[in-house]
Amino acid sequence: MGRQFYLLTVSLILLVTYTAPIYAQTGKDSLEILVKPYASLRGHMAVYHNKMELQENASRIGVELNIKKGKLGFIAGGEVQLNMFRGSTSFNVDGSLSGGFLHVESAQTQQVFGNRLGYLGVDLGKLGVITIGKQWSVYRDITSYTDRFNVFGARASATFIGGTDGGETGTGRADQSLIYRNRLGPVHIGGQIQARGSNNDKFIDGFGVSIQYEIIDGFFAGAAYNRALLSKKLIKYGEMAGLTGQPSYFSLGTKYIGTTFDFSLLGVIQKNGDFSQSSYLDPALGVMRSTMVFDAKGIEVFGKYKFDKFSVLAGYNLYVPDIKNTEFVPGPYRLDPGFRKNDFIVGASYHPFSFAQIYSEQRISMGKTSTGEKESSVFTLGLRIDLSKTFNKKFDL
Repeated sequence: MGRQFYLLTVSLILLVTYTAPIYAQTGKDSLEILVKPYASLRGHMAVYHNKMELQENASRIGVELNIKKGKLGFIAGGEVQLNMFRGSTSFNVDGSLSGGFLHVESAQTQQVFGNRLGYLGVDLGKLGVITIGKQWSVYRDITSYTDRFNVFGARASATFIGGTDGGETGTGRADQSLIYRNRLGPVHIGGQIQARGSNNDKFIDGFGVSIQYEIIDGFFAGAAYNRALLSKKLIKYGEMAGLTGQPSYFSLGTKYIGTTFDFSLLGVIQKNGDFSQSSYLDPALGVMRSTMVFDAKGIEVFGKYKFDKFSVLAGYNLYVPDIKNTEFVPGPYRLDPGFRKNDFIVGASYHPFSFAQIYSEQRISMGKTSTGEKESSVFTLGLRIDLSKTFNKKFDL
């Protein structure tokens, strides 16, 4: 898969670079082709539980293609995750390639490459952009406000739910989605539907909307709503403990991106929208594990102060499940009463060049897992290299 991806990228670049003179003609109409290959390579040493481990940090490579004639354009893009190291642990929730809400065990194995994004689309100019495929959701248009750490963060946004990439619920990298986005002056809007063809007794599998308002240059306020549509039989017959209705997600946030400092704030409420491991005591087999769905509320804060080549950052994630909402579940299932994500995050980065940085982040965790275990505090020290190049050819038809 990696070789095919590389050959595709090189072929597109060569096509744009060397065929333009052949087809160039004198005329009023013109065709513009842009090819943008990119890579973000990341890795670090992590210290936790009194041990040190070399970890991958969601490295990825991708390519974007845009073919435009007049006001009409066609878009294509693909991105794969590059696992450069063999480490089995990652603290970056964006690095998950798991299958989804109901397929808890269908995570991709630790291969060199893993699918992240793949989409096609059409650019209608002032009428907006329509894209189809696996792509970033409109819900994440808002939750990405605070997802700006190198390693940690995004744990309280209900984006990457249950350790997945949010693909099946449409909150993260939405599977089989059709998305419309447009900008109307200072207002940015987005609409999304999912068409996975699953057996949910409905025409579509989910929908979402987002709206953002640019108050002044760099200062945004926005909100998003997403709803996944599951089979009524799944809810009625209790195949997932704690699932009482269709998963729904609401986020409200604001962000400011300036020359000296950045700041963002996010609040989230989700119903039936996340799941985790629960436990119960079987008289014959002892402590058993199962999966339980729960409601939750979350808040995230991010801040960054920028010097010439040096930046310091800090933030906070708090995600509080509604344990009371699961008490009605028949049987012995339970989530630990102290279950929550409660993290302070501090860090720094040094940019000797525009495309490279040395980063360090510390997560100070005061929360507990769903089974009552104390979450790990983690220190990381790593490297990140971001490369991209746009190849542009414009010729007459």
